This record gives sequence, C-alpha cells and structure tokens, in this order.
Amino acid sequence: MMDIKSRFNDVIDRERWATRGAAFAAKVKATRAVWFPPEPTKTGKKAAATTKRAAKKTTGKTTAATKKASRATKKTAAAR
Repeated sequence: MMDIKSRFNDVIDRERWATRGAAFAAKVKATRAVWFPPEPTKTGKKAAATTKRAAKKTTGKTTAATKKASRATKKTAAAR
C-alpha cells in the first residue's frame, strides 16, 4: 500500500513542479522585456531595412511595367 501512495505523490509533485516551472518561465520572459528592452537602433534599422526592401520591390515592378509598355508601343509602331 505504501508503494502506491508514494507513486501517487510523485505524480502530484511533478504537476506542481511543471506549473511552477511554467510560471517562472513566464515571469523571466516578462522581466527580461522590462529590464532589457530591444535597442532603438536595432528596431529602427529593422524598420528601415523593411521599408527599403518594399520600396525596391515597388520600384522594380513599376520599371518592369514601363518597359513592357514601351516594348508594346515599339512593336505596334513597327507593325504600321
């Protein structure tokens, strides 16, 4: 009978420790965000890089569309 009770207590303890571990991990993550916020320069650089990539993509699409239109115009003019 003692053997069954000791195993049961181990299961209860594991659940408690799992809960405590999860709570501790959440607290550490929140504390880290407060005490060590991301550096503004890194955040700014990331935003700038994203903007630059988007602008480059848009410019490339616009340029490609212009080239296609000019080619179509030249083909039409050559056909006449």
